[in-house]
This record gives sequence, C-alpha cells and structure tokens, in this order.
Amino acid sequence: MKKSTINDVAKLAKVSRGTVSNFINGKPIRKENRERIAEAIRQLNYVPNVMARELKTSKSSTVVFIVPTNWTPFFSELVYHMQVELDQNGYKMILANSHADPTKEEEILQMASLHQVTGLITMSYSDVYNFIHFGNQLNIVSIERFISDDVPLITSDNYGGGVLAAQKLIDKGAKKFLLLRRKVNHQNATDQRTQGFMDTIHEQRFPVDIFEASLNENYQSEIIEYFKTHYEYGLAFDGIFAVTDEYAQIAKSTINSFNPDYKDKVNIIGFDGARDSQFAPYRVDSIRQPVEQIVKEAVSVIKRLIDGEEVEKGYKKIFDVSFVEAGNDG
Repeated sequence: MKKSTINDVAKLAKVSRGTVSNFINGKPIRKENRERIAEAIRQLNYVPNVMARELKTSKSSTVVFIVPTNWTPFFSELVYHMQVELDQNGYKMILANSHADPTKEEEILQMASLHQVTGLITMSYSDVYNFIHFGNQLNIVSIERFISDDVPLITSDNYGGGVLAAQKLIDKGAKKFLLLRRKVNHQNATDQRTQGFMDTIHEQRFPVDIFEASLNENYQSEIIEYFKTHYEYGLAFDGIFAVTDEYAQIAKSTINSFNPDYKDKVNIIGFDGARDSQFAPYRVDSIRQPVEQIVKEAVSVIKRLIDGEEVEKGYKKIFDVSFVEAGNDG
C-alpha cells in the first residue's frame, strides 16, 4: 500500500503544501485550515517524518506517558491507543512505568525536563507534588487524577460509574452488598467510584459492607482469604462492586470455587471494562471507561499546549461510562 505524502494531505485538505508544513512544524495557521489538515492526516494515516521535523525546527517531538503499571488489560489498552494516537499526530512516545512510586516519578520527570521532551501525559496514582513542581517546565496533561488548576484533566465519570454499578446490581435483584477495594494513601478515582456506589446503596437503604485490601504486594491473597472466610459456609453477599476489574475477577473465581451454584446467585460488577485482547470477550460485568475518547482528548490537549495555544485554567473533560456484560465481545 502506497504511503501517504504531504502532498496527499494538502490535496485532501484543499490547502497548500506550505500550509501543511506549517501545521506539522507547529507554526500558527488559521483554525479552519488546521481542522481540515488534522482530518486529512487522520483519514490518510499520514505520519510526518519526525526526524526531519526535529532537525528543521530544533524541537523535540517526544511525549512521555507515565502509567503506574502496564500489567493489567486496562493499562495495556490505554498504552496501545496512546501510542497510536501520538504517532498519528507526529509524536514519538516514551512509556514510563512508575509503579506508583513518588521517587520513581520524580526521576521520570527530571529525565523529561533534562531531555527537553515536548510534553508529558500522566496517569499518576502517586504524589502530585512532583507534577506541580515540574509544571512550569513541562507541558503536562493528567488522566483521571486532579493535580492542579494549571494541569488539564481528562477523566471518566467515576462517581457516575459507581452509581451505575449500584443500580445494575439492584436491578439484578441483589439485596446484600459488598464494596471491594484497596486502601489508598491519597484521594483518587477509586474513592469517587466508592462514593457513588455507597451513596446509591444507602439511599435505597440496603445493607452494605466494605472490604479494603492493603497496599502490600500480597493484596490478592488478602482478597482471596476474605472471600474464603465469608463464602465457605454460605452466601454472604449477593451483590458485589469491585472498583477495578482485577478485583472483580479475583472475587468471581474465588467465590465460584466454593460452589458452582454461586455463579448464578452472586452478581459481581467491576470497573474499567478492559479486555485481554482487542476481540476477546469481557471477563466480568463491568463499568467501561471510553479509553479511545480519553486518549484522543489527552493528545489533543497536549498538542494545544505544545503548539502554544491557550488552554483555560482548570480545564476538565469528563467522559460518560457505560455498562458491559461478561462474555460480550464489544
């Protein structure tokens, strides 16, 4: 298949080759031209010659993407779409796995600052001070977690997701509920999911318990042990909301191991709606985050920052979530 050229982009966008070149090199052009060129690049899957662009402009085209881990299906999907979207916009991506460690994150930020990368997108579960400290040196966009009014925030409706999970479990006939999560050192998205779920259950006056696993590395064993204790001799809860799909899968496999009948008697809903591969079915009922929309918005905003466009103080974009069922391939 023939590779698209800058001339192809210019023809489709109905602008001159020089206007496309100015767009690629971050120079100011009229808004309507910018929008047409961006759409032409998307349709043609045109990838600018990044090395030539850097030599010509003396400007880095590298964006660092920080995630706490890429071990789970959700983060794997997020990383995949981020790399595709950045590539389509002419940027190289450096993936940095912070393991939610503030010290590690500070090292990553220092590296990014010293090497003068053009931007940084983060999904940090760690110390926000690091990002505030480096905020005046780097173009930063945050996914899911509020850092400061100076850092644009892209996120899902986590509170609404908790509400939706509670409503779905109630609709399925659940009467006794459990919220499954891990302890946190600071407020994050799982707290919002928790609040939405608990507010809805309390409004309906249903009994509800909370189990919080520790922050230790053996948290999975803690969850398994909890369910062994509560399901070995009977049906403790018939409606469970886990704030991530990972916790939901642990709960599902552990409970079902005691009694096959529990599969039809206990309803479990997770959060993220990630799959093991592109066409794999969902492994648990879940509240799905719109990963592609989140990524596209994050890249769009970081590009605006890189291009020197004004992004309003306190910028926040919240995307709706949806309910997906186990076994559905999307």
